[in-house]
Amino acid sequence: MARSPNPFLPRMLSVVLASLFVVMTTAFIMIPQVIGGHPGEAGNAGAWSKTYHPT
Repeated sequence: MARSPNPFLPRMLSVVLASLFVVMTTAFIMIPQVIGGHPGEAGNAGAWSKTYHPT
């Protein structure tokens, strides 16, 4: 029962890469919309940074 993994590996790799592409695209679109700008941009501090926090 020695079967070759040749048909399985390319199919598995394509499924993993396709799902990774969907997740990364969604994150790239949704994170800037949620925080109001791209992470690491200058001037990205919103109104929440001006509130008092006792730390």
